[in-house]
Parts: sequence; C-alpha cells; structure tokens
Amino acid sequence: MSSRTRVKAVTRGAAALLAVTLFATACGGGGGSDDGPSDPIAGRPTPTDQAADGEVRIAMIGFANNPYWVNVKAGADYANRVLSDKDGSVTWIVAGENIDVQTVSSAIRAADAQGYDGVGFFIAGEGNCADIQTLSGKGKKVGAYNTLFDCVEGSGGTVNYAQEQYKAGQLAAEEMIKASNGQTGKVGIIVSQFTAPGSEQRRQGFVDGLAGSNLTPVSQGVEARDSASNTFTAAQNYLQSNADLLGIYATAGGPFGAAQAVAAAGKQDTVKVIGYDISTENIAAIKDGSMYGVIGQDAFGQGYNVAIELFNAAVTGQNPSPVAQEANAPFVTAENLAEHDPSVLPLGAVGAS
Repeated sequence: MSSRTRVKAVTRGAAALLAVTLFATACGGGGGSDDGPSDPIAGRPTPTDQAADGEVRIAMIGFANNPYWVNVKAGADYANRVLSDKDGSVTWIVAGENIDVQTVSSAIRAADAQGYDGVGFFIAGEGNCADIQTLSGKGKKVGAYNTLFDCVEGSGGTVNYAQEQYKAGQLAAEEMIKASNGQTGKVGIIVSQFTAPGSEQRRQGFVDGLAGSNLTPVSQGVEARDSASNTFTAAQNYLQSNADLLGIYATAGGPFGAAQAVAAAGKQDTVKVIGYDISTENIAAIKDGSMYGVIGQDAFGQGYNVAIELFNAAVTGQNPSPVAQEANAPFVTAENLAEHDPSVLPLGAVGAS
C-alpha cells in the first residue's frame, strides 16, 4: 500500500466540495429503491434492538463506472429498507467519475457538511484515513469498504469491510495454474490503475503466485480504468501479440470485456479469463464459456454490512469487533456457479456477489 500526498489547494477543494454537495443532494432523498424485502439478512450484521435517540442518517458513497457498483448500491438500498422501521435511513451518493483520494475526500466532507451521522465510502487510498480521523473527532461514525487498510481503525474508523485482495490475487494465480493444465505459456494482466491500491494488491498477489510455475506474465500489466471496452482492447492486443497466450487476468471492473475479446478470437478453449465480481455480465460469460472464473468480494455486503454497522455504532456508541472484517471471496466457475448465482439465490445471500 502506498501513501498519497493530499493536495490542499483551497480554491479547488472548495469547488469540488460544492460540486459533490450539489450532486449528492440530487441523488439523495432516502437512499434509493423502496421496493424489495426489508427483513434483516441472516448471516449479516443485525440492526441493534436499542432505540435510536432521534433519526439516524447514514450516507454511503460510491461510483457508477462498472457493474460492481450495482451490487454495492443494492446492499445500501436494502439496508435503507431494513432501518426504516428503526428511525434510520441510508442514502446512496455517487461521488463522481474519477476514483481517487481527492474525489472521495470531497464527497466525505460534503456528507459531513450535510449532517449525516455516519458515512461509509469506497476507500481510494490511505489518504482517506485523514478524513476518518477528522470526522471521528466530531463524533461521526465512519466506515470504509473495498480495500482493507490498517489506518482505518487507527484513525478511529468504525468498520472496514473488504476482500483481502493480495490473497485473492494469489488464489487467482493458483486457479490459473490449474486451468493451464501444466502447459507453458504467457498470461496477460489488465488492471484498473497502478495507483489503485486494491487493484495493485490483486496484481501483486497474482504475480507472486505465478512464481515458479510454467506461466509467465507478458508484462507487469496494462491499465483499463475499470472500463469493459478498454479491457476488450487490452485483451485483443494480448491475443494478437502472443501466440503462446494461455490466460488473461483482470484485476478490476469490466473483466467480461476480456471474455468478449477471447470469444471474438475463437480462443475460449485455450485462453482462460479470470476476473472479479459475481455480476450479471460475468455470469453470462461463464455460462457461454468465454470466461473461466471470477472471485467474489461480497459487493452487496460492502453496501449492506457497512451501513448496518454504522447505524448500530451511531445508536449504541460501540464499534463492531473487529473493525477490519474480511469479506467472503469464493472462486466461481461453471462447475459451482449454481451455489453462487444471484438469480437463483435470495437477495443479499452471502457468496453471491
């Protein structure tokens, strides 16, 4: 994990804060969908029985640049319905287009200015821990999701819920080696951005996991910025430039773009694609054979669990134990898809996102 230097340009920061405030207001109004089940989900955090001393408002901050966010938002929406009988609400806020520390920080400060009692957010780097420290000092409850950082708890954070991403990268390497069936060849790596901590942990875990095997990375990887179309192009380049390509590994959003490139080249039997998220698009690719497998990260829980834990902490004053919580991260292929397919499992089932 690398630290980032926060740019403190007062004028630019104020402008960004205003922009996020306006956008958050437009996206607010109680948190999204009012339709769907509202009973607490077994196996997930349970809302406290202690009565709230007045309305408790939770803001959940995310983005919308790939299908991962569909499940995170679904979790936040479900938590909103669960908490509606307890004088609680969860509002989903789209922070913008650029996923970086400064953008997330601006959204956190905007939510603070709007008086939310708790703020959950996609943590873009250790720089966001300064925001946790600031809000915690005001008595606000703050939680992070997607990536585990030691500084979340050290800064006074309430909860940090995420896949252990280096370990997930090692698992991807292990499964890629099995899928190659002892053959010798190359593997292409497609990342979100090299500066994105979670993507980088997955990349490094994968590279380390391939060490000593018959598989060699083509390079350290190429950036696709979570775009399926960029991922398609990157995969196409790997396919055209490496006759001995046996696999493509995508660390972040849009891995089905790689599957589409492999299918277009007619190489789904020889080039295995491994990515992340049990999304509708990835499941379709697994079913048609263009994608070998994906690793889940409980994206639904990153919205639901964090929102419920923040509500509980705001009401009781107590943080969950432990603060850092590792998300369920199954490896899903055509063989075990039925156990993880969200289209046949109850909404919010653990292991289905």
